[in-house]
Amino acid sequence: MIAHPKARFLALAFVVLGLWLGFPNKLVSLPFLVLFYPLGLALLGKTEPTPKKAFLAAWLAGSLGHVLALYWLYVPMTNVGGLPLAAAIPCALLVCVILATQAGLFALASRYFWKEEAPLTSLAMALVWYFLELGYALVAGFPWLPLSGALAPLPWSLQIADTLGATLAGALWAGCALAIGGAIFAQKWQGLVAGLLVAALLGGYGMYRLPEMDPLVGPEEAAFQLPKPSEDKTVFPVLLVEGNIDQNQKWVEAFRTSTVKTYVDLSLFAVQKARQRARSDEERLALESYLSRGLILWPETAMPFDLARSPHTRSLMAMVIEAKMPLLTGAPGQEAGPGRTRQVYNRVWLLDANGYPAGSYDKEHLVPFGEYVPSFFRWKFLEGLLQEIGAYSEGTRTSPLRLGSLSLGPLVCYEAVFPWLAQERVAKGANVLVDVSNDAWFGDTSAPWQHLALTGLRALEQNRYLVRCTNSGISAIFDNRGRLVFHGPQFQAEALWAEAATISENSLFHRYYMYIPAACGVLLALLLAVFALAGKRTNIPSQRTSSKRT
Repeated sequence: MIAHPKARFLALAFVVLGLWLGFPNKLVSLPFLVLFYPLGLALLGKTEPTPKKAFLAAWLAGSLGHVLALYWLYVPMTNVGGLPLAAAIPCALLVCVILATQAGLFALASRYFWKEEAPLTSLAMALVWYFLELGYALVAGFPWLPLSGALAPLPWSLQIADTLGATLAGALWAGCALAIGGAIFAQKWQGLVAGLLVAALLGGYGMYRLPEMDPLVGPEEAAFQLPKPSEDKTVFPVLLVEGNIDQNQKWVEAFRTSTVKTYVDLSLFAVQKARQRARSDEERLALESYLSRGLILWPETAMPFDLARSPHTRSLMAMVIEAKMPLLTGAPGQEAGPGRTRQVYNRVWLLDANGYPAGSYDKEHLVPFGEYVPSFFRWKFLEGLLQEIGAYSEGTRTSPLRLGSLSLGPLVCYEAVFPWLAQERVAKGANVLVDVSNDAWFGDTSAPWQHLALTGLRALEQNRYLVRCTNSGISAIFDNRGRLVFHGPQFQAEALWAEAATISENSLFHRYYMYIPAACGVLLALLLAVFALAGKRTNIPSQRTSSKRT
């Protein structure tokens, strides 16, 4: 048991501050502070007098930390879904206290398996953390606060994710925090050297894997950037169009024409501006050739109607033909369901440079309470969360959208936080990942920045560029090392030129993805067996001494 007199108080503070300030937020973001979160939970497991109190203390502290990090949950419920605060706040709190049970379980595990003087127990607890994050992602379906999501703004810290995945990379940093922090609190220094050594290896590998890159193109520079033809045939231009359409007007019939006009005008103006820069026939030919292998990208449900049935689609086709560039846009899709029912999909449509349909993708992982209401929550007052479109159906077509040299792996909004969905896109041949989102739901909160950080992890894991376009920002480009190389502004109607590249080589994580959980499970089982055997050996001498005295 840790004897430090202030350990319990510090543990509680570590949990709350690690969650709150470690993840992107509007106050101050200190990414490495997130490592105090698992350390605080482990300390609570060792300092509380009983297992029940250890679980409760960690659960309560974790609940407060989740509330501070996810305070924005009530915003889409009220501003978009129309729920009164009296209903939205309890719903948001319920999500936080459910997710915080993970904190209680980790504290409970640390009580039994973590020994500050034994570095291998910190490795075991890192594996426990890995399985808890993985399990909650699969069961709860809301993996919004993984440790790797906080560390994402420091790409050098997570480069090992190209081999082990972001979840396990974050867990290894948690193990370092336990080894170093436990040694300091218990004043038993065996774990300090081990923790610092592993941290140095993780950081050293990260620095080694990061090549030099051009300076980040931020919001100020993004507005003035124009496409520059590249001789590298893997490089292609992307026109990211943010309409900044009011979420509460989006589905109103009277605003559809203005919505279409906003996106069409922004796109054509940007293309014309790029063409005006060419001063000679040679420059114009080079530019047209470069643009023809690129893409115009509009965000999730940018068009609030079914393209196959709406007269507004003619405006999109005309724009594509004039721009001589293909268009990828989000818009609902409708198909006949069983009987006389209809099924509505959150769809991504691809139009080629001649304005013809070239494929579509239907979102397969829907957001509860945003795109459907679970059957056990079919309450009238929650229907407003679905807005005018109603409940979506899950998509089943997951193949990449192919056009020329591009093989686009689509991820719609929330899907970018799930490693296995990006894995599936690349397994089916995607050479670039494309995320379309509508973060207008979140308003001016921390959520868009948290979402952005999580999205970049998929690029690093899969060794792919990831292109991201949103309605109100933050549109972005991540390179294949998970670095943010371009991002636009928020809450401005903009058309932004950026560039990305196609990559066909798969990462080690992609190749061995299916074996990583099994390998971690075997290693954890072996470590626990060793600890159990060591515990029995420790008890034998004391039992013999006791019998002699008797």
